[in-house]
Amino acid sequence: MALDWCPFAVKRPISSENFSTGRAGQQVKAVVLHIAAGPLSAVFPTFNNPARKASAHFCVGKDGAIEQYVSVNDTAYGNGLAWKDGQWYKTRADGSIVFIQPTWQDIIPRVNPNLYTVSVEHEGQPADKWTDAMYDANNRLLLWLAEQFDLTYTPHRTLIGHYEIDPVDKASCPGPNVEYDRIAADLAALIAARKLTWMPINDQAALYEFAQENDLGYPQTDEFAFTLKNEAYIAQVFNLGIVYVKKDDWGNVKWVKKQ
Repeated sequence: MALDWCPFAVKRPISSENFSTGRAGQQVKAVVLHIAAGPLSAVFPTFNNPARKASAHFCVGKDGAIEQYVSVNDTAYGNGLAWKDGQWYKTRADGSIVFIQPTWQDIIPRVNPNLYTVSVEHEGQPADKWTDAMYDANNRLLLWLAEQFDLTYTPHRTLIGHYEIDPVDKASCPGPNVEYDRIAADLAALIAARKLTWMPINDQAALYEFAQENDLGYPQTDEFAFTLKNEAYIAQVFNLGIVYVKKDDWGNVKWVKKQ
């Protein structure tokens, strides 16, 4: 099971009247992006108001802050639709009923999409362009969600805008400036990179410091050992050369050009 709360988001649990416990047996299959149509500071009070019957799991601020209001294993009320006589519909705040024809091709007939989506709000208005900090924070959050739910992001399939569920009242949510293709490509690269064994860089190590002082570039390997005349040496390959030193003789680091 996924972790309930994102470890790098600010945890702000809302009233239990504004979400449902669990997901009624459904599995998360998509992340839905929203626009808050207001500041980050207004999101928690709105979702914590039992009279509103509204919520999302997260909101990302323009400064890169991330708040979480509902466990990802519970059902937020951000994307709700009801089903009757072969049609989707929703009841507006004034009690009127409007029928909806979602454009999201992966919506499950008869099943409220809240049950199998994670909702992410974003600070600002629909016409606003995302800040770099917001974009990066959104990617960080989506990467975490991908790991929790084994998601691969495909624009308009597993990464969608609210307008694709409700094109009537939410036609401008999250807005025209959201770069679905770029986000999906960024996340694909990040997810692929996570599967690799990354080489740690110790910028305090003597070999690294020597290489930087002598403009030898960046490490191409981790440090490795070799022996000469029964003496132990430590070495490391950099872009422009191999740096080495007799073990415990750190004041006499040397290097040789790669051949």
